[in-house]
Amino acid sequence: MRAISALTSVGTFIFVLLVLQEVNSHSMWGVSGNPPSTVEFANSIFNEWAFVTIILGALLAMAMIGASYLVRDERLINLVWDIRGDISDNIEKTQNKKNFSIDNSFGSMKSNIKEEE
Repeated sequence: MRAISALTSVGTFIFVLLVLQEVNSHSMWGVSGNPPSTVEFANSIFNEWAFVTIILGALLAMAMIGASYLVRDERLINLVWDIRGDISDNIEKTQNKKNFSIDNSFGSMKSNIKEEE
């Protein structure tokens, strides 16, 4: 497996070097001209490249939806974070093995779990 991984890495590196060589040797790099203005750039994006812009926007939207799906937290306590009262107390009790409360009259710790006698 390591040999296949190493060969894949070397092959990818060589491919990137070949692509960079071809891009740099293109004839367009020798031509000097004026850079496009902001209006010309906007015109080309929204008129000549409109379909590509829409496809790119859809891909970016799908990526953002996928990222939000991957980072969501599905723990039970977080799914009912806005519920108060008995329901949230019961959920907290089921998640903790031992629950301790402070007895206000004596200031000592008292276990809520019934001990077997």
